[in-house]
Amino acid sequence: MTTNTPGTTSGGDVPNQQQIDELVQAFTSQPAEVFAAQAQAFDRAFPQDFTAQNLLGAIYANQKDFARAEAAFRKALAAQPDALDTRFVLGIALFELGRHDDAVAILGEVLAQVPNHGEAAFYRASSLHALGRHAEAAAALEALLAAEPANVRALDQLGHCLIALDRPDAALALFERAIALDPAFRKARLGLIALLEEAGQHRQAEAIARAGAALDPDCPEFFERIGWIRLLLDNDLAAAEDSYRRVLSIDPHRVDSLNNLGLILHRRGELGGALDCFALALRERPEMAALHSNIGFALQQVGALDDALAAFEEALRLDPEQPWLRGQKLIHQMLLCDWRALAEYAEVADTLGLDGEGIASGGLIAMDDDPARQRARAEAYAAQHASIVPAPFGPRAAGERIRVGYISADFHDHATMHLMAGLFRCHDRNRFEVSVFSHGLNRTGAQREALKAHVDHFLDVAGMPDAEVVDLARAHNLDIAVDLKGFTQDNRIGLFAHRLAPVQVSYLGFPGTLGAPFIDYVIGDSVVIPDAERAHFTEQVIRLPGAYQPNDDQRRIAPVTPPRTALGLPEHGFVFASFNNAYKITPREWDIWMRLLGQMPGSVLWLFKANDWAEENLRREAEARGISAERLVFAPWTAHEDHLARLRAADLFLDCFAYNAHTTASDALWAGLPIVTMPGRSFAARVAASLVTAMGLPELAAPDDAAYEALALALAQDPARLADLRARLAAGRTVQPLFDSARHTRAIEAAYTAIHQRRMAGLPPADIDVPDEPVAASAGFGPEA
Repeated sequence: MTTNTPGTTSGGDVPNQQQIDELVQAFTSQPAEVFAAQAQAFDRAFPQDFTAQNLLGAIYANQKDFARAEAAFRKALAAQPDALDTRFVLGIALFELGRHDDAVAILGEVLAQVPNHGEAAFYRASSLHALGRHAEAAAALEALLAAEPANVRALDQLGHCLIALDRPDAALALFERAIALDPAFRKARLGLIALLEEAGQHRQAEAIARAGAALDPDCPEFFERIGWIRLLLDNDLAAAEDSYRRVLSIDPHRVDSLNNLGLILHRRGELGGALDCFALALRERPEMAALHSNIGFALQQVGALDDALAAFEEALRLDPEQPWLRGQKLIHQMLLCDWRALAEYAEVADTLGLDGEGIASGGLIAMDDDPARQRARAEAYAAQHASIVPAPFGPRAAGERIRVGYISADFHDHATMHLMAGLFRCHDRNRFEVSVFSHGLNRTGAQREALKAHVDHFLDVAGMPDAEVVDLARAHNLDIAVDLKGFTQDNRIGLFAHRLAPVQVSYLGFPGTLGAPFIDYVIGDSVVIPDAERAHFTEQVIRLPGAYQPNDDQRRIAPVTPPRTALGLPEHGFVFASFNNAYKITPREWDIWMRLLGQMPGSVLWLFKANDWAEENLRREAEARGISAERLVFAPWTAHEDHLARLRAADLFLDCFAYNAHTTASDALWAGLPIVTMPGRSFAARVAASLVTAMGLPELAAPDDAAYEALALALAQDPARLADLRARLAAGRTVQPLFDSARHTRAIEAAYTAIHQRRMAGLPPADIDVPDEPVAASAGFGPEA
């Protein structure tokens, strides 16, 4: 038989040395397509020759083309069945192909002939592990290690088997042994890092990763773990970014690093860069649900709300079992007034955020006035921070000023400062040392500059890692740390898990319980937290007299109220207004509002223009109820003092139900605009009732839907009664507690004094009702246990 191969003529079916050399040369130096053609010709020429097929199998295995390697090795074994080494490498090829049953059988045949064949024993045990036969794999590896105690791969593989057998401590010891024998052994070091992270020992994991990176600087996994731990433990954006950029310099296609770098840029407000990172990651892994969700958040921030919804929907399609993905989509739909979300929410209300991974509950409040569910969700979400063990606090000398630290991202022209400016201005700095820790990116504005004059310390900690912020707060020896964010956007609740102060308080920013064991108190009042709903708060409750909400009694209103026509309003028709955020509006109140318009010819509903999609949906919902879309007027954003002035052009403010107007309600009352509200059960659903009660107008809080509608209609149809309400509002601004900044500050300071004195007396936190006119306390107003 004569067979031709490229460049060679031979008589016979056994390759000569020249043909072998030409094949090897093609493999080592020729383009892939040249080698492929030569290898196929070589295979056809010598299909039954052991040497030829064994060589082809070895070359294919070197190329990681294990399917062709298997075929070649099987041909070689057909020619020479007792070739033990060929049988062994066939077993490895089967292992690499994931055909572990076959690998176990073939490698078992090798071991039957050579029981001390360490490599065969290792790969066979590895296939057993891959098959889930962990106990058998562990026994085989232990036998191998008895013969080869310094076999680091066997130590590593046994470690992974023991993890599967729920023996993490033993696995950790094996990984440590492997690293001690070979510090550069990457796989064992990564296994140890993963175990330490799983056990919550992140500092140790970071140290192991850093040592690995020093020994193996081209290993992207080490830098990836360092970046993640920097984010997780300390919110250290700069260090994490450095690590992820190092990863991407090694391997620019690593999806997790691209995704996490995108998250870092998003948190810094660099949305374009974030979207670029997400787009690169998406090319590599289009099926990654969390990536689509992150794209959705970034698109939401740049105002591409329709594209954001598509991204959230795709994320949920890819991973429909993830509750936080569903929660994000539903919350986003509410921003658009896409009320299909409410029906979908009703189907999952009893499980969303309660089964599996927790979700931030704030965005769901508008869909669910159920304080029991709100507490359960808050506890599930807060649990991710609960494992941090804070360092103890040192002794505190009596007689010094009480040191209070306020922590927020909103110390700029923001609703928080519109409310709290008077409190900061009125703080008794002889009795209280006031510090502000600002972690927001917005560093501008007159409100921010004015605040600096009213506090002892203004500390800009934006971008600062958690550990540094905690150290800074500890250096200021805070007695009380006050969180003004809760679970709202841009919060840093993780700081409080480290304990910034011996006593920690939730105030103003989040209308409900945080469910966190590291938050000792929540500040409310008897309306927002009545006795009937007290059980839905994990914190001890401080009830202030009047309203829990602070207000600045020096808020400026622009001197000129624009004419109605300049605001797009009818000159003579009745103007109902609701400047609530669009996500708070639901069909329940919308039905009432549309009926009111129907019963008041010529009237309009004046709303805040949140976005084009919400406006379009609300106009459609009006038409569906027989009300012309032209009777909806949407007001754009304007400066706060101008907004307060334009509110005077309205006749009556209509509140939302599950999530009331909060700052928006006090804006209306300060501007002299009456508000009709209806208290629900949860904190968020009772705020406006608290405000009108503190304004001396409790009759504006209707007990139910029917009474709410009847009251609004009666006021709209009775100009004299409405004028009387406006007069009472105007008179009450100077005498009622809602707009008395000094009085509110005295109540807050009385609460701080009480909780501080309880701590100094060694008493645990307890509920505190602050008297209407605070008096000095010995060990707090609450019970003694």
